[in-house]
Amino acid sequence: MNFLEELENNKKQGNKIENKTPKELWESCFKYFKHFVSILQKDNDNFEMNFNFVFLNLSKTCLISGPYEISRSQNEKELKLELVYYTKLQKPIAIKRKDQRSAEVLQARLSKDGLLSQINNKSTTEYTVKLNDRFPSHFQLILEDNKQFKITYKNVCTTTKRTFLLKESEINESLMDQIAKYLLGQNENLYKETISKDEITKIREQLRLNQEIKVKREAKLQAKLKEEQKQEEERIANTLKEKSKRYLAEKGQEIKDNSTSFIKSKTESLKNKLIEKINRLKQK
Repeated sequence: MNFLEELENNKKQGNKIENKTPKELWESCFKYFKHFVSILQKDNDNFEMNFNFVFLNLSKTCLISGPYEISRSQNEKELKLELVYYTKLQKPIAIKRKDQRSAEVLQARLSKDGLLSQINNKSTTEYTVKLNDRFPSHFQLILEDNKQFKITYKNVCTTTKRTFLLKESEINESLMDQIAKYLLGQNENLYKETISKDEITKIREQLRLNQEIKVKREAKLQAKLKEEQKQEEERIANTLKEKSKRYLAEKGQEIKDNSTSFIKSKTESLKNKLIEKINRLKQK
């Protein structure tokens, strides 16, 4: 597939588009994908590819099929082209659930990814969520504020919605061809994230440091909790000790007062009895 004449004229400059306004560059891209779609519509071919259902953690063989459609739209902030086609399951996907509530939750979650489904039930404890065998896939190329290019994918090779920013210098014949192949599932690695060994080492080191920080924070927290517990126990013990002291002091005084009163009462009673006895003896 040849790119646009505008791009062919710039091949000597390393496939870079120069001396074009962003809008002119977007128009070139639109012409490219319009030509791309016209070929798909003419041949009406199907393309086999592996599709990744991220939420379900499944990878299934699917067919990309028409109708293939392309459109353009514009408002004050953006200029957008959109390409829409369909991805079709080769084999049905049905997920079992034990109750209606969990089946409805799964159905709602799939709907967020643009995947429609039906719920079937054989009994009150056996439900099945079956995905529709065909769903739309979308590709958009957007020029924002006549400055920034970005591309957006939805249900293209994966259920994950992706958005990437593009520099003007990145837009060339090679990139357009790579994107076209990616849309047809023939260039799976184009936007597959790769991590170098150095990056993996850095990530592992960061995870190790994070774990050490977590352990230290936990140790500090436990030490603080133990200290607070110790202080609380001491406070309670001191409170009980003080209460005991006051109680014993109050009871001691009460016992002392009662004892003095008892002795005084007994002494007075004995004294009165002796006086009475002396008086009787005198009368005799």
